[in-house]
Parts: sequence; C-alpha cells; structure tokens
Amino acid sequence: MKNIPALLLVLSVTCPSLVQAWGFHDALDYGSPIVAVTPKSSAMGGVWSMPSAGPASIFLNPAELSTLDGTEITVGTGVIQWSTYTYGEHTFSQILSGTILGSLTAAAGFRLSDRISLGVGVARVSDFGFEGENLEIMLEGPGRYKVYAVNNLDSRGSLWEVNTGMSFKLSDWLIAGASGGLRSGSGSWTRVYNLVYESVPNDTTSLDWDELDFCAHIGFLMPFKFGTFGISGTNASGRYRSRVAIGYQKDLEILNGSTLGLEVDVQSIEEDNPAVSGKFFAVFSEMIPCVRSIYSVGFDRASDYKRTGLCLSTGACIDLGRMDLDMAISWRSRSTAGFSFPEPHIDNIDDSGTYFNAGLNWKLY
Repeated sequence: MKNIPALLLVLSVTCPSLVQAWGFHDALDYGSPIVAVTPKSSAMGGVWSMPSAGPASIFLNPAELSTLDGTEITVGTGVIQWSTYTYGEHTFSQILSGTILGSLTAAAGFRLSDRISLGVGVARVSDFGFEGENLEIMLEGPGRYKVYAVNNLDSRGSLWEVNTGMSFKLSDWLIAGASGGLRSGSGSWTRVYNLVYESVPNDTTSLDWDELDFCAHIGFLMPFKFGTFGISGTNASGRYRSRVAIGYQKDLEILNGSTLGLEVDVQSIEEDNPAVSGKFFAVFSEMIPCVRSIYSVGFDRASDYKRTGLCLSTGACIDLGRMDLDMAISWRSRSTAGFSFPEPHIDNIDDSGTYFNAGLNWKLY
C-alpha cells in the first residue's frame, strides 16, 4: 500500500492523455505532431485553412489546389529542436531536450481544367523518437523532494500520410476540396523502470505498434472582394488528433500585393476540453526583389493547459524563375498542468520547439 501514492504520481506524469509534450510523454502515445507540412505553412504559424502549401495542400486544405496555374511539384524537409521543463510544486525541476527529424513532404499538383485540379503526395505527420530518462519525484518533507524512480525510455517510429485529392471551383465565390488516403506507420518503445530505494529488479516494459487508418481532409475557400475565408478539417485516428481550422486573409493593394490574415484551429474536437491555437500572419511581396517575406505571431493553448503558450515564425520564399526556394524558422511553446494524488507534486510542464524547414517548388508550365 505504501507504493500507491508513488504509482499514482508515475501515472500522472507519464499518462499521455493528460500531458501533451515533446519527448518522453508523447513518445508513449501520440508522438510529436509535425505542424510544418511546408516551409511556407510553418512561416505562417502552422496554418491549416489558408493557402500555404501548393500541391501539398492535400494534407491541409485541398481546396487550395484550385490556385495552381499548371503542374507543380514540391518537396520539403526539416528538423525540430525541442525542450521540456517539468516544474515541481516548490523547488523540483527537470529539463529534457533533443533534436528529431521534422517534416518530410513530397507532392505534385495538376490543373485538369479551369474548375478542377488534382493532387497526390506523401508527408510525415508525427515523430515518436525519444532516447533518454525521466525522473519520478516523491515528496520527502515540506518543500523537500527526492528521486523515487528513474524511467529510461527508448522509442522509435513515424506516422505518415499518403493522400490524393481534388478541388472543384463551384462558383466565383466558393471552392471546395477533398482528399483522402492512408495514415500509417509503425514504431516501438522500451521503458526500464528503476526504483531507486527499493531492492527489486528493474521493471522493463515494451510495446510494438502499427497503425493503418483511413484519413480524410476537407476544405473550402471563399474568395470575396473584401477577403478570402478558409475552412478545413481532418479526422482523428489511433495516434493522430482531429483538427478543424477557420481563417481569413486580405490581399492588400499596397506593397505589391502583400497579404494579412489570421486563423484559429481546434484539435481533438471530440473532447470536452480541446486544444486551441491561433495565429496572425503577414506575407510581404517584393520588399526585396524576387523575395516574399513572411511573419507570424500566435498562441497555443493545450487541452490540459497551465498557461497559454506563444508561437513566433518567420520565413522567405525566393523566386528563382520556374523554381521557388522556401525557408522558415518557427518557435512554439506550450504549458500544461500536471497533478497527482494526494499531493500536486508536479505543478506544470512547459514545452518549446523550434522548427527549421526548407523546400523547393517546381513550376512545370
């Protein structure tokens, strides 16, 4: 019976349904979601509903395929540097960090007619890699803690989407798009649980997982004279959260057609307290010849939030003729609450991640 509080503490810290973090916690269940499908979407704050991905819009808002002037091919990749800070009620703190492979995207889009466009592609949407330790803490006295157990975790795996989709220009003010395919991947983890002050063998658990689910994306673009509205959504699967996004952008006559916009998205929409994020973005054209610069600022509120996190992004799209070079840096933070019974040993868990992305877009027309 004396180990029950320790067991409850372990569950509260490691349970992925309560904690959504890069690294140790997500590696056990949902992985680290990759919001940067393309460098431009990353620079715009990780938008889902507004035009930002060209042929790769089949993973975000497939209605964007209608903006293609002809055949286009896009490829992109990136890395993520993440950090997790776990704070105790008084003095305890722990820092974890690491670097993982981020986005890996390849897609092609084709304009079939004035009203119909087609897209096909593959993208990496989640990473499950983590190798390191996580400490379990017990309250020893007023304001005093001790390491009760050490969790060593070795996790590997990725989740991918292979999609095809179409967009349809239904009228001058309404464009609809839909895409679907497979969301698949595999991975494994091994966790060694060592009780520091108990003379018992280490407890080793392991799991191999495979996922093969159908995924669907649906989206709409509504271009009006006063601006463009966008709506998009995707379904949940075994190791991926659902999402709905709504956005608006306005093309400006000044600064050679620059754009200002905003977007709000909701993740895990089926839950009672879903996660919410928002962003405000600006795309400036021709401030430097052949270069469009992008800036974004936003917020990220997790479902089990302690404080609302901040998101900052910037990037550039360089016009090289029939080829564009896109680059972006995006920093995202998040703060979640962490509680245990009978004492709130873990006060909160703060996460941050820096996304570095680069990609190329070929115009074959």
